[in-house]
Amino acid sequence: MKWAVVAGALALAAGVWWWQSGMPHGESTTASGAADAPSGPGWSVMGGSGDRGDTPATGVAQLTPDQVRQRLLVRGSLQGTEPSGDWCVRDGKTLAPCKGLRDRFEYYILGIGEVSIADIRGLIEDEARREVGERITVSIMDIFDKYWRIRTYDWKNNFIQSDRSTWMPVFEEQRSVRRQILGQPWADAFFQDDEKHFQDYYAQLESGQPPPPHPGEPVPQMDPGKDPAAVRAERVARYGEDAAKRLDEVDAKWADWDRRLVAARGEWERIQGQANLSETQKQDEMQRYVEANFQDKDRLRVRALLKLR
Repeated sequence: MKWAVVAGALALAAGVWWWQSGMPHGESTTASGAADAPSGPGWSVMGGSGDRGDTPATGVAQLTPDQVRQRLLVRGSLQGTEPSGDWCVRDGKTLAPCKGLRDRFEYYILGIGEVSIADIRGLIEDEARREVGERITVSIMDIFDKYWRIRTYDWKNNFIQSDRSTWMPVFEEQRSVRRQILGQPWADAFFQDDEKHFQDYYAQLESGQPPPPHPGEPVPQMDPGKDPAAVRAERVARYGEDAAKRLDEVDAKWADWDRRLVAARGEWERIQGQANLSETQKQDEMQRYVEANFQDKDRLRVRALLKLR
């Protein structure tokens, strides 16, 4: 779990955003000709009929929004999570371009494979209608349909990782199509940060500077046995100042989690040592401690780690 957080912090710094935000299908190869893009469900390739959930299965009835919630949020891969992003509604009445709406779409799109894209669309529409009303929901679904066109667009230019001359044609095609479909304001809101990261990464490579390491390479870690200043200097040299700051934030969050988990273990040991309490009373007292000291998903984690009921 910790590595997933760190990898997320590094993905933009290393240029890996491309795989997630619009690489053409079919021609991503290394110098040896082997496919280089990860093929797991977390690495959706935006383009072509091979994309997950491009169309619902023939003859399969669309699920109701409540059925989709049961499959994804109660029993499925989104169980115990909260929707990311935002509906981008300002002053309670105006839909305004912001990246949060793309993040909200992608949160639900993670469920494709468990349900169809038609089911996902129905859930998004129902969730939006409940939260922001019918009128704004119509506009949100128009943006979603345009976004899904980009997610499944048949790109003309092919990306070959070992051939840098293919990179900019792919980038320029993606940039142009996004604005043709979404319009300038929404395309900028959804993709401008990603595009800026790619341009910086490409310029760094063209300048002859050493590229950032592959995201699978271990990240220099902060631990009691290492000089924090030396570790941070190494991170800045490898990933740049912005990514180093994000890693500092990750370190701080994990240090806080470790501290609170140690405290919870100590409290559980103390409670278990109270012979005057029944097992039910011990569980109840520890549950109260967890509720007071942890939030949301952290409560689920600590209960699992301490084997609480």
